[in-house]
Amino acid sequence: MVTTSQLAIPHSSIASLFPMVSNVHVKLDDTNYLQWHFQMNLMLECHGILGFVTGSHPCPPQFVIGSNSEEIEAYKVWQLHDKALMLLLSTTLHASVISCVIGSTNAREMWLTLKERFAIITKPSIFLLKTCLFNMKKGLDSIAQYLNHIKDARDQLSCVGVHFSDEDIIILALNGLPAEYNTFRCVMRCRESMLSFKEFQCC
Repeated sequence: MVTTSQLAIPHSSIASLFPMVSNVHVKLDDTNYLQWHFQMNLMLECHGILGFVTGSHPCPPQFVIGSNSEEIEAYKVWQLHDKALMLLLSTTLHASVISCVIGSTNAREMWLTLKERFAIITKPSIFLLKTCLFNMKKGLDSIAQYLNHIKDARDQLSCVGVHFSDEDIIILALNGLPAEYNTFRCVMRCRESMLSFKEFQCC
């Protein structure tokens, strides 16, 4: 957690993130909010600064009657670090996305604007995601690619509150396998105890 003793950005945990941003593999665009959010959430949480965007580390009051200079300094320090975080977040956005956050006055506002813009899932889109999951076939993909596609679809639905048990996902995965996997499919269906999906991916 950033404290008022960290008066300079070079001493902040935010500063340590800037070199890491150059290695960020997922830059937010219209297609990858879930992956971007997961990546950024982990990065900010492990550096103790997630509270800036979630609201759990709000801005201190700028002026408090009877306050000492340290309390007023806390406001200045918070503002300094929040602007640095805004800069950091903007470097993880695709050029086409930056226009969405122009006008944001703090990192939390930027974070919520991106969520509102990219994370809204309507009933028709949920229906489409479910349809894609139910109709998924291995085709020419490798088993690893096929199961990753299933996991991605499940994760997207889970993100909007639609959850599938491991058993249901394995049933869907087995149904999408071609005929040459019939023996494997039979073995899986005859098991006394169902595997977790993670265990299933390793089979």
